[in-house]
Amino acid sequence: MGTLINVGAIIVASILGVIFKKGLPEKIQKSIMLVMGIGLVALSLGWFLKDFLSIDNGTLKTSRELLIIISLVIGTLLGEWIDIDGKLSRGAENIEKKYNLPPLAKGFVAGTLIFCVGSMAIMGSISDGIYQDSTTLIIKSTLDFVTAMILASVFGIGVIFSAVSVLIYQGSITLIAMFASDFIPTDMSTAISMVGNILLIAIGINFMELRKIKVANMLPSLLVPIIYYLVLMLF
Repeated sequence: MGTLINVGAIIVASILGVIFKKGLPEKIQKSIMLVMGIGLVALSLGWFLKDFLSIDNGTLKTSRELLIIISLVIGTLLGEWIDIDGKLSRGAENIEKKYNLPPLAKGFVAGTLIFCVGSMAIMGSISDGIYQDSTTLIIKSTLDFVTAMILASVFGIGVIFSAVSVLIYQGSITLIAMFASDFIPTDMSTAISMVGNILLIAIGINFMELRKIKVANMLPSLLVPIIYYLVLMLF
C-alpha cells in the first residue's frame, strides 16, 4: 500500500509541476535546483552518519567502513562496464523519438535515482513488507511529492515515468521482504541504506552542478552488501 501511495504522489506532483512550469523563470529553476542539492546532501549525510557513527563507553566509533568502500568501488566498476547511465539515457531518448514526446531523459533518470535510492525507499519498503507498516513510505511520499513537482517544473513530463521505477523497485523489495522476512539480517538492510545515502549525496552534488557524477553507474554498489551478507550466512 505504501508504494502505491508513493507512486500516486509522484504522478500527481509531476502533472502539477508541468502545469506550473511556464510560470517558473530559468533563474528561479536554477536556484531551486541548487537549494535542492544542498538539502539533499545535508539530509543524506545525516541519514548516513546515523548508521555510521555510534558511541560505545563514551567513545565515538564508526562501522562498516571497509564494506562501504568495497561496495562503492566494485559497484561503480561494474556500472561503468555495463554503462548503466548511458543505457538509461539512450533508452529514454529513444522513447522521446518514437512517441514524439518532449525531452524526458533527464527527468526520468533524475526522478528514478532520487525516488529509488536511499534509506527511506529501502527501509520503508522492508517495513511495509515485514510489519505491514507504511508510515515511512507515507512520509517519503510527502517528500517525493514536493520533489517531483519541482523536478517536473524544471525537467518536464519525464519525471512522471520515474513512478514506474518506484513501483517496480519498492514493490519488489516489499514482496521480497514479505516472503523472506525471517532471512533478512538487520545489518544487511542497514549497509544497503548507508551505501544508498552516499549515492544520494552524489545526486545532490549533481544538482548543485559542482561536478557531473554518473550516479546510475554506481547503482550496482547496492548489491554488494547483499552478496556479502548472503555469503556470511552460507558460511
